[in-house]
Amino acid sequence: MAGVAGPMMRRTRAGAARFLAGLTVGGIAGGLVLSLPVYLLGSALTSVMPLTGRVLLLAAICAVLAWADLRHRTPHVWRQVPQGLVRTLPPGSLGVVWGFDLGLLFTTQKTTSLIWAAMAAILLLEPSLAAAVLVGVSVLASVGVTVWSLSRTAGLPGVVERGAQWQKLVRRGTGVLLLGMAAVTVAQTLQG
Repeated sequence: MAGVAGPMMRRTRAGAARFLAGLTVGGIAGGLVLSLPVYLLGSALTSVMPLTGRVLLLAAICAVLAWADLRHRTPHVWRQVPQGLVRTLPPGSLGVVWGFDLGLLFTTQKTTSLIWAAMAAILLLEPSLAAAVLVGVSVLASVGVTVWSLSRTAGLPGVVERGAQWQKLVRRGTGVLLLGMAAVTVAQTLQG
């Protein structure tokens, strides 16, 4: 996103602002659409599965996600937002389409498994928070893209390569964090 918005910002600030606003609006819409099945499935699970079972299942999911991140195998589809739309849609519409795609969470690449862990926690523990959390994730992602786009380094040579190195470090960190969360969750559940 910043690879598009950053250069767009240098060409036309108004177009970049429309793109970033559209990205936020589309992300909110995508998050809302995703929150409905998460809420419904989570409500069904919480009504039939005891809390201890759900908590232990969440710990197991966090452990699997930790393993995936530590092995640099974060689960996601190998797809990004439709790149061809850059040339066919005006900036605001492009932002809405890409934001919606990103807001659905399942349709794009992920750097870490933290989003999956958060979704599992919502699903298994508090499905009523689905809309707030999933829309919040989309808004935070849009804010991140906006901040990155406004930085002087967005779109400069070498930034992508440094980003790949940074992603490996972040994945290791989230893997350790998720593993710790799983261990603490199991320990607390077995004590209580």
